[in-house]
Amino acid sequence: MAPTAPGIVFPTVTPGRVLEGALPEASGLRLDGSGVANPATAVALASLPTATPNYAACPASGVVPTVPAAAPANLNAAIGAFLNAGGSPAALEDALRGWNALGTSGFVRADYDFSGEGVPDVLLSFVAPESGGSLLLYVCANSAYSLRYQAAPGGSDAPQLMHLGDMNNDGLPEIMYAANICDEDETCVYSTQVITWSARLGRFVSLLAGALTSDAPPTLVEIDSDQVSEIVVQLENDGTAETGPLRTGTHIYDWDGGLYVLSIIQLDPPRYRIQVVHEADRAFIRLDMNAAVPLYLLALDAGQPLRYWFNDEPAILQSYALYRLLLAYAYTENEQRLAVLQDITALFPDANSAPVFVTMAQTFWNTLQVTNNLRTACQEVINVVRARPEALDLLNRYGSRSPTYSAQSLCPF
Repeated sequence: MAPTAPGIVFPTVTPGRVLEGALPEASGLRLDGSGVANPATAVALASLPTATPNYAACPASGVVPTVPAAAPANLNAAIGAFLNAGGSPAALEDALRGWNALGTSGFVRADYDFSGEGVPDVLLSFVAPESGGSLLLYVCANSAYSLRYQAAPGGSDAPQLMHLGDMNNDGLPEIMYAANICDEDETCVYSTQVITWSARLGRFVSLLAGALTSDAPPTLVEIDSDQVSEIVVQLENDGTAETGPLRTGTHIYDWDGGLYVLSIIQLDPPRYRIQVVHEADRAFIRLDMNAAVPLYLLALDAGQPLRYWFNDEPAILQSYALYRLLLAYAYTENEQRLAVLQDITALFPDANSAPVFVTMAQTFWNTLQVTNNLRTACQEVINVVRARPEALDLLNRYGSRSPTYSAQSLCPF
């Protein structure tokens, strides 16, 4: 005999228990329970869960504060108070825009959880009356916003967000921002910073040894297919009266596991003769004469398409390069040192009317012939430099980004 299907078991009210609950009239059910076929339906409807406040969210109150018509005097403090009073990030952005505090690149973002608390943090960039371009980062914890990162690089505009997301494939979002800062002469540079949250330290940290300074904002490029983005800085400015001549080219910063560090320098060929001299001098100070000598010879080559930074440079740089070449050959005991001295004498027969470097070369050579001691010969040269300060003035006039010379550096033996 085929088994029969069991009947539907209807729940019954357990004796001794009282079920109470308000039935929502909006559901279409009458509060007296009539019209409900199954008593369990009434129980289920009466027991629907109510919305539970999310005390981890910010702000907990949900009250929107009143926005003043004018920006408060201390805008940084007002922003934190606005958020914790119940103002939403969207309302904050509207307020900053109404106060003309966003500039052309300002923003308010609340779509990333940087600190791992499970709630999006608030990142904003704006122009503060008291400090110029500013960037703040508020972390939500225990139903309140706490300011965990603050930067005021300055400038007349808000810092520009260059990247938001994982740059170095560590699973954490990074923030790269750049501020455009101009001086009184309207010379402008970008100051770039990269930060991320450190769970070990419990704070935001920089992934650069120091802010990157560049003439144009850097870009992120995946160069070597290692799932790590490199920071590429294009050097496009060939110099101003304040900076002096600059080398153009590219700097590439790569991730070394702890910081983004300068890993590749790709410079364009020098455009100015003084740039070749500066590079030769850097090698000379390291006593790397194998590198210095060819550079001095390059600077002396009239056939090279190299420009002069100052109009009076031809005789000055020629005499200086020959002086340095004489010292380099003397240090390496190269027989060409006598030929260099003869070139100096032929090109500048009257030392009194020639640049000071001719006198320095003759003084070095004459002392070396008597003492056969490089240190003694250099000491006599330093005495000449102290008596004739134009030796330093002619070399230290090339701007803030050019090498600075001292008497000792002109003859370091």
